[in-house]
Amino acid sequence: MTENGCRTLVETFCANVQNQERMIRQRALKDFLEYANRKLTPEEAPAIFDGTYLHILRCYADRFEMIRNLAITLIGELMDKLPANDFYLGYIVPVIARRIGQAEIIEESEEIRLQLLEQLEAIIRKYADPDGSAGDPLLKSYDNLIDILVKTLKDPYPAAQKQSCELVKLLAECTPSMHYRAEALVTPTSGVLKHRHSANRIAAVEALGVLSLNIHSNVEKAVQIIVDISPLLMDGVPFVRRACGRVGCLMLLKLRDRYSCFYRILPLVLNCLTDDTVEVREDILIRWREAGELYYKENEAELSKTKLIDKIPANYPQEYERPTLPCRAIVQRSMRIVNLVLHEMEEWKEDIRLHATKLLKLVILHAEKSFSTLFMEVNPVLCKTCMDSDKDVAAEALKVAQLCGILLEYDTWSKHALPEFKKFPTLGHLKCLNAMYQSAGWDRFKDLTKITSLLTDTDVCYQLKENYQLELLGFCEALTTDYHRVFTANEIEGLANEIDRVNMEQMLYTVLLKVAAFSYEDAQIVRDRALLVLAKLNPQTETLHQQHLANVINSLENLESSNSDAAESILLLAGMVFVCGFRQPYHGALKKALETALKHAIPQGKIKLFSSISIAMLRWHETMCISAEEQTVLLQDFIEDLISPYLVWAAGRSAESIRSMATACLCSMSQGVENAIFAALFPKELKTLAGLIEDNSIATRAYALRTLLAMDALDFENLKLIAFATVARLDDPSSEVREMAARCLGRLQLGAGGNDDESSSRARWEETLKPIISTMFLHLENPELKLRAAILESLSRLVVHHRSLIKGLANEVAVGCPYKKDLDNILSHQ
Repeated sequence: MTENGCRTLVETFCANVQNQERMIRQRALKDFLEYANRKLTPEEAPAIFDGTYLHILRCYADRFEMIRNLAITLIGELMDKLPANDFYLGYIVPVIARRIGQAEIIEESEEIRLQLLEQLEAIIRKYADPDGSAGDPLLKSYDNLIDILVKTLKDPYPAAQKQSCELVKLLAECTPSMHYRAEALVTPTSGVLKHRHSANRIAAVEALGVLSLNIHSNVEKAVQIIVDISPLLMDGVPFVRRACGRVGCLMLLKLRDRYSCFYRILPLVLNCLTDDTVEVREDILIRWREAGELYYKENEAELSKTKLIDKIPANYPQEYERPTLPCRAIVQRSMRIVNLVLHEMEEWKEDIRLHATKLLKLVILHAEKSFSTLFMEVNPVLCKTCMDSDKDVAAEALKVAQLCGILLEYDTWSKHALPEFKKFPTLGHLKCLNAMYQSAGWDRFKDLTKITSLLTDTDVCYQLKENYQLELLGFCEALTTDYHRVFTANEIEGLANEIDRVNMEQMLYTVLLKVAAFSYEDAQIVRDRALLVLAKLNPQTETLHQQHLANVINSLENLESSNSDAAESILLLAGMVFVCGFRQPYHGALKKALETALKHAIPQGKIKLFSSISIAMLRWHETMCISAEEQTVLLQDFIEDLISPYLVWAAGRSAESIRSMATACLCSMSQGVENAIFAALFPKELKTLAGLIEDNSIATRAYALRTLLAMDALDFENLKLIAFATVARLDDPSSEVREMAARCLGRLQLGAGGNDDESSSRARWEETLKPIISTMFLHLENPELKLRAAILESLSRLVVHHRSLIKGLANEVAVGCPYKKDLDNILSHQ
């Protein structure tokens, strides 16, 4: 186009674009845009721009959005054809700054704000000078660009906000002067990290990473960037977490003062190495190794010597890949990271504690033996985390403890962990110690006795919580396995001579038995597990009881105190009776302990002991493998010293309950001891039983009558004593007692004895029995089916020896009586 033509075109455009009519201005901009797009050459562009830019830039503030849009587009077309001369920047960038770089929002249209940012991107790319060889043209407009970004990074429009983050990264690439005001962009960029769109969060993380590289003097600002990014390591979007890891690796490679900030940067990287997403782990692992390679090059003189003696630790866990030497070296020189990790492990948020625990695992995996110096500080927090309420956190803490056992020298951690456990025998300390012990190497065998001795402490084995007991049993099982490896398999040569086998076995037995004893009532899972481990210690558990139980019983403390049913000594003693029963080798010690405890315990404690005794008595014939004569002597002493004193009537509800449980012990004895042995003991207790049959307590009466079911033939005087007391119970208020009394009447049998001859005794007995049988006949009219059945059963027994008596009484019964037929059936079958 000729010079006159250009001038005419410019004058026409300038006139039209200033017209009051919107359509005229719009048409002028469209026509000029079409001309600039199709016909304008780069040679003509400077002259055209000089003549029109003022009018076009004025349209940036036009009240119509379409006009502003066309003006911005037109300037963009002109800029594409203008030379890269910073002269033009001085006109365009300030105008953009006035529109979107002010404290208040001037440009109300979100789309126009985004368009202006895109125009800025084109300008920055056009005037890019990364190394400053062209004089850094962007420096002239640098302040305006920063002011714009400070404002637009807070733009409520997500697309504009994301574009601003991209501009931060682009500006850092295109100008060597970014460090002048890079700090001013940190705070507004950090605000984008909380945006609901993951794309914006990713862009903000990347922008902050770039900004950290351009902060040359203020290390604290770089640390602030790391602190701001760190929460996003727990972001729900994997790509956000990956961006955090990438920024961490970027800092490890390019941050100016990176060595002093390693301990701050490492969490960004190491957390991603434990990420749940495979893609994140693999991506960051590659970059982490690149950072390690750079560190190796920078410290090759030192690390090359270490490489010569570097060996894989024994028993290295197969589920982990050992980090490279330079990566381990980075972590080993940055152990200040542990203080940050420990702080976060005690946070109230579960996800923070989980990520901190995972991070500690990675630190130990990299630090290996270098971590030994920090174990004393870490152990209390790690133990607390092992019993975290969140199962995932606790599981990770146990993995950390296992790594400590593997990678740290046994002597290093044991000299801190064992005294710490003795001082604070909590569930967390127990779990941590158990995990470290089981994962440790052969050195652990030398402390078998020492560790087992710790477990026998009352603060440890007297714990009543089920989860604690199960963990303790798991530890004991591991110790039992090692015990057999030392003494049975003889895997550790020479060690068997250094450890007292009997003492070791007794300590393990003590712990296992006490746990089983404490759990005998409620926690069947714990009791079964304890007995299972006990059988693992020695399949012949009876042998263990015979060899060691007496010592355990003799070691019980506070039996002379006024113990309740919740007292540890009562729980233990009752549990031992329940679990082990009565055996001859320790019967004396057990009887003495029971006698002492019953003498001093309050009523609730006595009741618990009698309850346990009554259950164990049911197994007497299985556990007491001695002659009948010896059993008789033991039982006689047992009854006289432990049971009879508490069968005597005493006033009060507590005394009544104790009397009931003591009677229950006699009842259990009648069922658990052989009949011939119990029959020899029975006569001495008849007078007491006769009184118990008429006790106020229903339970006492029922137990006493059930005991009578085991009676054998008696002399006349004893029979008479029992018979009338028993028949009176047919009118008892309790149906159970009535039924039991009816069954007992069938056991009334005359035996030899007394001062009278046999015929005289028989006559007197039949005379006594006559009203008893008549009373039984009367109670056959009772509507209770169980009572009638019990009476008929007893009559069937009595008719064997007293047919004529019963037949005569039966004949006196009227023919229409409802039980006449039952009596005839009894007489006909005998």
